[in-house]
Amino acid sequence: MSTIETPQPPGNNGLPLLGETLSFAKNPFRFIEERLATHGRIFRSHILGRKAVIVAGPEAAGAFIDPNVIKREGAMPPHVQELFGGRSLPLLDGEVHSARKKLVNQAFNRAALSAYLPIVQQTVETYFHKWPAAGEIRWLDELKRLAIEVICTTVMGMPPGNEMDALRTDYGILTDGFATLPINVPGTRYRKALQARDRILAVLRRLVRERRQTPTNDGLSRMLTAATTSNANLSDDDAALELHHIVIAGFIVYAELGSIVQQLTAHPDVRAKLAAEIASKAPDGPLSIETLMTMPYLLQVVNEVKRLCPIVPAVFGKTKAPLHFDGYSVPAGWMVVWPVTPSHVAQSAYTNPTAFDPDRFSPERAEDKRHEHAFAPQGAGPAMGHRCPGLDFATYIMEVVAVVLLRGYTWELPPQNYEVDFSKTPPEAKDALRARVSAK
Repeated sequence: MSTIETPQPPGNNGLPLLGETLSFAKNPFRFIEERLATHGRIFRSHILGRKAVIVAGPEAAGAFIDPNVIKREGAMPPHVQELFGGRSLPLLDGEVHSARKKLVNQAFNRAALSAYLPIVQQTVETYFHKWPAAGEIRWLDELKRLAIEVICTTVMGMPPGNEMDALRTDYGILTDGFATLPINVPGTRYRKALQARDRILAVLRRLVRERRQTPTNDGLSRMLTAATTSNANLSDDDAALELHHIVIAGFIVYAELGSIVQQLTAHPDVRAKLAAEIASKAPDGPLSIETLMTMPYLLQVVNEVKRLCPIVPAVFGKTKAPLHFDGYSVPAGWMVVWPVTPSHVAQSAYTNPTAFDPDRFSPERAEDKRHEHAFAPQGAGPAMGHRCPGLDFATYIMEVVAVVLLRGYTWELPPQNYEVDFSKTPPEAKDALRARVSAK
């Protein structure tokens, strides 16, 4: 009986040994966009030392999250795995992943997030209070400090101070190593990122030991307590690595905070509508989850910012069985790359997809519901899958920043270079969003 051979996807293996790594590392977003325009929703390449296939769009997400076809263990490029430091949630599969996810989720359940919100609001208000007197600020740099302080105080129970400042610096160095060539020699960005990782993990392991001895109300203590209560296996190293991946994910939210400012600046109609909702529903006082939920337009604005703000270029998997998509077949053992942005601007889901339009998330339009995976800013699939456990926390942080901003401040962005540097993770404007903030 004869069989029909399914062709491999179109594409280019690039240079010997290097493949297309140089083009990918320089600007992975453009690399993917240009090749999708040429080849369609699936193409092959050779990047970061591996045969790779890129599958894009909300339809491809369904294939990418199929655990019978795709695994995460050993899927990331080796240099990225090294920066994560070991086997944390993004690199786990099956029962091991499910058991670990249950523990990590304890740091982000409703009770935990309710406890964090007053800390988030106080931190955000403290930062906004000092900016008017500072004159012109580099807002993205300030938002990096804000993001790391929010994560450190809530998830790690670490107070502001020299140790937190050192962590912020090291996480900046570490994330700078994601989008660079993995050349581990003195002086390179990658070597500096590895050294930053080692310093970070030393601090996190010490924190784990301290919280085992003296639990507090932070996220780490919640994870450790859940492990003890359920007799789950969570070693000091495992806990430190989960903390590490959580801080990485939380730190890069600064880019979305900066995007809130840029979009509200560029769209005064959106700014006015959101300010009116805040003035009506939460003009002052503490912000609880319940209060935030009374402002649907606020969530629409935040979701639209997430949809259009690039954080990471792609998510990585590895075929453990042949992957079939769009009439092509990918053998087992290949790296599979699913870029988020093509789903977020898919014409099959979104009207005028590159326009900033928060009303597309309104109940009347609900464009994000046109396809199951059309909106996946922190991972596609079910909550107990590989979707980020801090999804709701990131949303609340963004909402609090928007509320505090529009409650009490005005701002101006002087003429500057908004060109985006895609060699950074996440990409950011080259002038770091220079601004002057004033109290109302």
